[in-house]
Amino acid sequence: MLFPASFIAIALPPWIANYLVWWVCALIVVGGLLIFGWQDVPQMRWRRIWAISSVSFAESLRRRVLWVTPLAILGVIAVSMFQHAGDPQEAIRQTIKYCLFASGLLVTVTAIILACTNLPREIDNRVIYTIVTKPTTRLEIVIGKVLGFARVSGLIVLIMGAFSYAYLTWENWQLSAQVAQRLKIETDPTTRQTLLGYQTAGLLSTRSLDQPADFQTYEHTPAESGYQRIKGYFGYYVLVPFSLTPSDKSMLGSALNDPAHWQALVITTMRLKRNVPTKDDVQWNQSRKIPSEGGSSIGPPLPGQDQGKPVPQITLHVVDWDYNELVPPAEINGGKMAAAILENHTDPNAPYTIPSVLSVDAIQKLLAVDKFFIEIIPETSSVEYEVSPMPLVLDVIQQSGGQQLEHQIKPMPDPRRPGQVMPPRFISQISRYGFKIAGSTKPDDRAVAVYHFTDAQVPRNLEGPVGFRFRAGIERGGDYDAAKAWSVVSLEVVNTQTRQSCGPVEFHPETNQETFVAIPGKYVQGGDFTVYVRGMDDGQWLELTRASVQLISAEHSFVLNLTESLLILWLLSVLVVITAIFTSTFVSWPIAVVLTIVILLGHWGVNELGDALNPGVGRSIATDFGFSDSTQVKLVSGGVDALAKLLTWVSAVLPDLSQFPVMDDITRGVSTPPRQVLEALNVLACWGLSMMVISFVILKNKEVAP
Repeated sequence: MLFPASFIAIALPPWIANYLVWWVCALIVVGGLLIFGWQDVPQMRWRRIWAISSVSFAESLRRRVLWVTPLAILGVIAVSMFQHAGDPQEAIRQTIKYCLFASGLLVTVTAIILACTNLPREIDNRVIYTIVTKPTTRLEIVIGKVLGFARVSGLIVLIMGAFSYAYLTWENWQLSAQVAQRLKIETDPTTRQTLLGYQTAGLLSTRSLDQPADFQTYEHTPAESGYQRIKGYFGYYVLVPFSLTPSDKSMLGSALNDPAHWQALVITTMRLKRNVPTKDDVQWNQSRKIPSEGGSSIGPPLPGQDQGKPVPQITLHVVDWDYNELVPPAEINGGKMAAAILENHTDPNAPYTIPSVLSVDAIQKLLAVDKFFIEIIPETSSVEYEVSPMPLVLDVIQQSGGQQLEHQIKPMPDPRRPGQVMPPRFISQISRYGFKIAGSTKPDDRAVAVYHFTDAQVPRNLEGPVGFRFRAGIERGGDYDAAKAWSVVSLEVVNTQTRQSCGPVEFHPETNQETFVAIPGKYVQGGDFTVYVRGMDDGQWLELTRASVQLISAEHSFVLNLTESLLILWLLSVLVVITAIFTSTFVSWPIAVVLTIVILLGHWGVNELGDALNPGVGRSIATDFGFSDSTQVKLVSGGVDALAKLLTWVSAVLPDLSQFPVMDDITRGVSTPPRQVLEALNVLACWGLSMMVISFVILKNKEVAP
């Protein structure tokens, strides 16, 4: 029986709950071998296991499974020759992807067909009768067949690996010659720098890349401390992190259970600079129905009258740690934008207060999570919003005996600064490739992406230049100068300790293509530095993610990286073999093939469903299908929620194929860390050993001989 995680955390000590999967695996292995294998284990001999594996290996070769390998090789060559990559580095990485995909598809399909059909076929043609009547145990049969088909998979992986290396070496030689020819005629300094990097490191280079510790996007270059500025409705937002303590949840629970006497609000405090609206501002504010100071909607002023200043307004969202929406604006402030309180505000430097009421549904959703962001979206054009280090708090207000008692919930504490809260995060609108920042030819109007590196693994030799890898999407609007041949982007590195800046280094990237930027090594010395990225053209938007800027910390061997990827692929094929043999012990081979695929893809499929399996999905489905009767709604929603919970629990015990990242790193030119091989071994050991023992138990209790 499976138990919810909360029950496990309460009922079991941490040294068991934290490693529950391994304990279950150990229980299956030890229990199965002690109960059913107490006679087989002492009699197990490696010579008989190897003999059985050799028979399976030889039989597989006699079935001409290797004849498919040349077809896969021809397919890789054909596809790679017709690819249209605009960059030599991208071309060779696409070929790596084709080689590994063909190898993985070939070895997986072969393993499923061989392992699923072997036992049922031997039982049907009575070949296994001869084996089980000999002094051979069922445990030796299972282990021997797994080893035999693993040897077949290993042979296929070796053949495809040798071909991949030879073909990639030949393509690298061809593309390197093209790079040398381009360098003779190329005049653009940024392009020459990229081509020189390819020529120096080689197109098959493998690098270690260091990720930034933090990434944010600002409308203006951020101040060192204090207030940060953003304009109304320019696509820049503020995220304030919260982590509710048991005391906080108790206060919010009071507002949920007794809304007549308790109320929960989000109190936002900002300094506001209110400018006279331009014509475009007026049109925007009017379309949003943002009122002016007099309370009326903004419209064309009467003759002889000045246009009234609009009332600053914001919209609030609640999102999770991955920026997915938890509480929509419809459940905050009655679905309306929250307006600043302007009355009795005589000090222009004092912050304005903007209250927003949380609905009962909103409070309920906050209580269901531990950490979340409250997102502030400035709405009013012609207003500049100045955000403090603590721009909002959660207020729970109690009306008792004619008095009003207030309980304040502050943002999440900052672990690096005792006694202070975590500063707000600044992000921008998300587009296809990432967060958008606007470029400009005017320095004061340029948005900026800020990457903070902390304790970065810098290259050993800092006397020469160090490289950054840059990759981003580029979007161009009507203001962009179409006559220009390229976009201009600047990258500036400031050392945190010395405060020295390398100055803006301009380069010309292409959308979603890698560009390498070199700076003097002294600016990254110590591993603590900040990288500023800006667009230099009007009508240009950069689309950035945290991985858009990475420090190249070391160079490695491509052969070693390819070997690690092929090793992970072989470990995956062994998992496929074990699963296929497990299913073939109790069903016919056609069903075993389908069941093997379902088991292997089950965990991945449930992960792909994502939020669709969250609690409450049943009610939304009942609403979508138009059920109005309460009994029908309850029946449908309850059934769907139960099915979603069942799928979640079942997927938790299925193997996680995401722990076998065959192509993730090598196709990006990144060194595969040894821990990924260990993670693949962990899944194989946990799932594989358990399924082998269960297969042995099923075969032990199955009549396969008279």
